Amino acid sequence: MELRTPRGTRDYLPEEMFFRRYIFRKIREIFERYGYGEVQTPAFEHLELLEAKAGEEVKDQIYWFKDKAGRRLGLRFEMTTPIARIVASNPMMPKPLRFYYIQPVWRYEEPQKGRLREFYHAGVEFIGVSSPSADAEVIMVAYQALKNCGLKNIKIKINDRRIIEYLLRSFGVMDEKIDNSMRILDKLERRGRKYVISELSKVGLSFEKGRELLKVLNIKGCNYEKLENVRGYLSNISEGIKGIENLDIILEELYNGYNLSENEIEIDFTIVRGLAYYTGFVFEIKVVDAPDIGSVAGGGRYDNLIGLIGGRDFPATGMAIGVERVMEALNELKTPVPLKYNICDVIVIPLRAKYIIDAIRIAEKLRENGISTILDVTGRRISSALEYADKMKIRYAIIVGEREIKEGKYTLRDLKEWKEEKLSMSEIITRVL
Repeated sequence: MELRTPRGTRDYLPEEMFFRRYIFRKIREIFERYGYGEVQTPAFEHLELLEAKAGEEVKDQIYWFKDKAGRRLGLRFEMTTPIARIVASNPMMPKPLRFYYIQPVWRYEEPQKGRLREFYHAGVEFIGVSSPSADAEVIMVAYQALKNCGLKNIKIKINDRRIIEYLLRSFGVMDEKIDNSMRILDKLERRGRKYVISELSKVGLSFEKGRELLKVLNIKGCNYEKLENVRGYLSNISEGIKGIENLDIILEELYNGYNLSENEIEIDFTIVRGLAYYTGFVFEIKVVDAPDIGSVAGGGRYDNLIGLIGGRDFPATGMAIGVERVMEALNELKTPVPLKYNICDVIVIPLRAKYIIDAIRIAEKLRENGISTILDVTGRRISSALEYADKMKIRYAIIVGEREIKEGKYTLRDLKEWKEEKLSMSEIITRVL
């Protein structure tokens, strides 16, 4: 019998779960501050839905199975598609919709730093608004959530897929090979220039054209200079120009509305995102001081997805934060978490079994007053119980014996300061709180 977790999964013990819950709480605070409401969807969906616009590579990563009735189902690999299903099946919900989620997703891919096969996405979906103002808001929600978790030196990289799509066409890539070319470009950071140029040659670009394309995508200069430079390649292509104008508006709002600095935002034409349902604006956020972790958040606009899966067409944009990557970055940078884990504040120790009822009443009184308490029910010696409390970093111990019960005053031992005193229950509650 295998006693290990399946590859790409892991267990989280109480101290790690305390850290995860802290991250969830800090993210949730920002999501709700911006007016997003939490949703939850089933862990599995009809496979046809998940495959609708995932892209060939992601289709291969879906965990899927047949249920007992022969239906083909799959574990969700992200949360955008299930939420698109909700909107498609409830078209009369008042728009715009602002939804958020903090849920596990699954992908059968090679485990890597900060990414397992089972991992958590914390994200938002903003549905019903086509304006780039919605895109700017989504970026800011992601930025503020990461800041609230404790990440400081972060870089927002933005692009518009329409720019890349029409650049590819201008370089001679046929329409039916655009999606595949996008997937190739998405691997530039992970696989490098040589790999990308070689793969682009398989979709019709010569090595010379491939090198020229990457040179364009890596144009240097400030963000506005980059947009102006690439405009020259798309001067007669209206859809490509719309992508440039869209980014121009987003930059304006991020700089002058949300007060982000030029150092925090970068136009990066190599950002295309791997999922095929993106239709325009896309972005990723990286931690500058932990570059090997990769993107900690990303997203973009998917205006066609809801209509594609059977609903009415609604414009939509969104993003997801990789919770494990955020935690990995915080650990790597040794960012202090303001709260320290401890299993509880107080342990109540009855000296003998006959005092257990009194000990239970004391423990319940403490809990009623908001004090986390465990009751020692092992019957072990007091020295062993105190040793356990010290190992578990429990601050206070209350000793319950015959004298304490008669006097109505109990021995409160401070295990940090190594002091003890006799106090009434009300005095104990005041002291511990």
